Amino acid sequence: MKATTRIAKRVFRLFFRDKSAIFFTLLASIILLTIHLLFLNRVSFSDDQLKMMPDLVHFQNAWLMAGLAVITAFSASFTGLAQMPVDRKSKAFDDFQIAPVRRSQIVAGYILGGTFTAFVMSLATIAFTYIFLLIRKTSLPSVQNTLLIVGAIMLTTFISSGLAFLFASGRNSVRSYGSVSSLMLTLIGFFAGAYIPFGVLGKSVRTFMSWLPFSHMASLTRKFYLADVINRMTIPAQFDMTKYRIIFGVDLEMLDKTVSPWLSAGFILLWALLFFGIGLFRIRKEQD
Repeated sequence: MKATTRIAKRVFRLFFRDKSAIFFTLLASIILLTIHLLFLNRVSFSDDQLKMMPDLVHFQNAWLMAGLAVITAFSASFTGLAQMPVDRKSKAFDDFQIAPVRRSQIVAGYILGGTFTAFVMSLATIAFTYIFLLIRKTSLPSVQNTLLIVGAIMLTTFISSGLAFLFASGRNSVRSYGSVSSLMLTLIGFFAGAYIPFGVLGKSVRTFMSWLPFSHMASLTRKFYLADVINRMTIPAQFDMTKYRIIFGVDLEMLDKTVSPWLSAGFILLWALLFFGIGLFRIRKEQD
């Protein structure tokens, strides 16, 4: 256990010593925020809708911040687990195996370090989103919803670390791992509905995305970011909020039924275990 903890601490310290790693972890979120503020801040709702219900601006602010938190969790996980292919290249990973330490403890150290690093970065991002909402005069989530947001982000960092570990577990070079990370972050931002609302996409695409864990993570986080905002909104009778919750990915539908938060959480855990399982199988196969 001591070996696992030491390796995890090493991964954590090396991440925060590298200023470029922190910058590139936040880069995807910075790009997402910039795109929305400069180009997409008026795309989600028409002028007539905003005149009818000005509170939709606060809805959009909270929706954007939820996507920001999810994207950062994924980005931080991939950057944190990048230490594994780096150590493979420098032969540090092989040096660890020479010591009287089980291979499983070494791998657990990398997973624990990468996951904890991503969680700390995600907590910092949540704090930033709250500051942004305050500046925008948007209602902050209650204490209960804040705790639920933290729980949803913990699930997000867990599954994102599983996916990152899946790619880091192979004999990939640092360059190939970085390329895969960039590709996956782009796809995850799309699958999570962080760039465009789900309602813009075709039905077949939405159905496909509903079976992926990324849309469930974003939906779970949005539920708690938007709960207090929606409760404080004055909604006209002609405005169907149930429909807009589905369009913006706050609620997900699978098999024409709305998915409960507990089902989404279970779905995410199953996918995370699958990612970790495949990664561990690859490492064991390599050892054999």
